[in-house]
Order: sequence, then structure tokens, then C-alpha cells
Amino acid sequence: MSWRVLFVSLLPLIQAATCYDIVREYSGQTFFDRWDFYGSWDNLTLGDVWWLDQNTASQQRLAYIDNNGRAVMRVDNTTTVANNDKRNSVRITSQDSYGAGSLWIADITHLPWGCSVWPAFWTKGPTWPDNGEIDIIEAVNVHPLSPPSPLSACANPAPSQLMGNNQYALHTTPGCVFTEGAVQTGRQQGTKDCSQGSGCVVAETKPNSFNAGFNDAGGGVWATQFDVEGVLCVTRLYASYCLIG
Repeated sequence: MSWRVLFVSLLPLIQAATCYDIVREYSGQTFFDRWDFYGSWDNLTLGDVWWLDQNTASQQRLAYIDNNGRAVMRVDNTTTVANNDKRNSVRITSQDSYGAGSLWIADITHLPWGCSVWPAFWTKGPTWPDNGEIDIIEAVNVHPLSPPSPLSACANPAPSQLMGNNQYALHTTPGCVFTEGAVQTGRQQGTKDCSQGSGCVVAETKPNSFNAGFNDAGGGVWATQFDVEGVLCVTRLYASYCLIG
């Protein structure tokens, strides 16, 4: 994955209009300076992956800045991993935190896709799920997760079984539900109760939001507005947005 991330905060003006002031930009040679590498096995989703520390990830060329000044994070795709062993990959968490009234912009040129991959860009509070979670990019494995099983589908996946569109989700404590009649171009899926396991999910309806189409188009930009009244997600190139809250 190739990343450039910008965080801005909303500032009210004397007039009725509003504007944003840049708080932090993560890009170029200093991209990784204000991120912490997980440095442990996947004890959250119980996946067969080991998230490396920064030094090891750099040595194995799984986290680096390329010749174009873009931050790259990769999964090890050259090693034959023994059964029940774990594959090396990267997970990072920002050292900075951002509250309501923030706008988060992620400019990404490439995302991995296909079986056994789970590219994601999300936010969470210090205590989960009490402080919530916003999944901005989350494309998991094969889709839909119905017979044949994900494992058998991965053995010989049909194009329709590979997840072709990005999805957004909001995870909260009880009391937050999906807004009825929300104006959006995304498609609401599953439960409307954001405290349930899958959260409130909105799927992109446009092509190129994930899979080969996203990479072939040269990537895209996600803008997420975090507000006390809800969460607004907008993607460039696909003219698609979601409103949750």
C-alpha cells in the first residue's frame, strides 16, 4: 500500500462559513516518524500474521519510502510459510489523536486485494468499543462470506467472490443506529444497530473503490469528516459517499 495522510481540524469563522486548518501531514520521507509499529502477532482478529516492529519491517522492505517519496507498507509475499506459522506484515497506529470536528484525508495509490488479505484504514478510541471505531477502508478476503466457505472460495475464487467494493463501518456502544432515509450513494448492509458485531456497514456502489480497478485507476482519496452529528465519508474518482450516525 502507498499512503499519504492529512489531518485537519474544523475552525469556525466569524461569518457563518467554516474552514479547516492543517494540524498534521504524514507524507514523504517523514511519513513513519509519528506512527507506532504494532510489533506483535495478530491477537485482535486471530489472523495468521505477525505485525513487525519498525526496524524489522524496514530491514525486510515491508515498510519504506520509495523513490517517488511515497510511503509503502507491504505483506511478505515471497516466503513460503509453514502450516500454523504466521506471515510477516505491518500495522501502524498514529501517535496523535483527533477529536470531533476533524477531517481526515488519505491519498492512496495502491491497495492489495484478493484472498487472505485485509487492507484497512480505521480509527478507534482508547477503549473499544466504548470510544467507538470508524472503518474508512475495509476490504476483507472474499465476498460474500457465504457457502462456499471463505477457505474453499480462496482455493479457486470466482470473480464474484472476490470483494470488489470498499465498505465503511461504525462500531459503537448501544444507542447508535443507522439513520433512516440517509441521503447517500452507498448501500446500507446488515444491521442498523452500530453496537452489533459487524457494526453499521455501508458498501460502495461504484467500481474502482477496491480490487484491481482501484489500482488500475491510480488509486484514490478518502475524506472522512468526524462530527458530533455523524460521520461523512467521501471518495474521489468514484463519486460515492456515505453518511453514518
